[in-house]
Amino acid sequence: MPFILQEVKDEKDFDEILPVLYAAFGEPYNSLRRWFIPVHTTVEAAIENSKMRSIKSWKQHAGIHWIKAIDTDSSKVVGAAEWEIRQDVSPSDEPLKPFNASWHIEGSEEKAFAEKLLMNLKGFMKERMIRPHIELEQLVVHPNYRNRGIGRLLTNWGIQKSDELKLETCVESVPFAVPIYERYGFGNMDGLNPDMAISNPSEMWKQYAADDLRVFLMWRPVGHDYRAGEDKLA
Repeated sequence: MPFILQEVKDEKDFDEILPVLYAAFGEPYNSLRRWFIPVHTTVEAAIENSKMRSIKSWKQHAGIHWIKAIDTDSSKVVGAAEWEIRQDVSPSDEPLKPFNASWHIEGSEEKAFAEKLLMNLKGFMKERMIRPHIELEQLVVHPNYRNRGIGRLLTNWGIQKSDELKLETCVESVPFAVPIYERYGFGNMDGLNPDMAISNPSEMWKQYAADDLRVFLMWRPVGHDYRAGEDKLA
């Protein structure tokens, strides 16, 4: 097989991973990209900012594991996955702390929208994933390397780790990826259409909220692929 997986051990690996991530989120269009990798000046600057945030989070949280897929013919990084092992889970009724979307311009409407969106997305998962688990935070494959088994390779890394640790596995999926995760052994357990309503929204806010921001909780039980009608999340 021309593709191999390696766990990221050096922050220099992110120099190759983040451009792949940006390209993958643009084809097909992922409406969440503008909220997590906003372009204020240039695409290059946006990628660099996201890279530094990814490195910081990876260094600060021992449970985060970045896995890169390499094309052995060219030695290029062509895909990546961010997995987080959560052995300690806070109570579902414990309030979330407000998020600071510091990668957006301070005081901007975009920043306020991103923070409200984050509260929706994180709260949705927190209320449902109440036991220790492993979450697939990001899965990307460069558009030029799609349909060659790379996504399954990256997903299998986390599934094998979950089975080894006897943990559930989950991912918060955008709509177009739901059938893919179902093929990988996950069940579509619930969906969220984020509540972005505020008092007296501007036309720009309305435009932001009109985008398709839906996500779905894809879940795999401990030790086997999801079986409809048998496996229950709660």
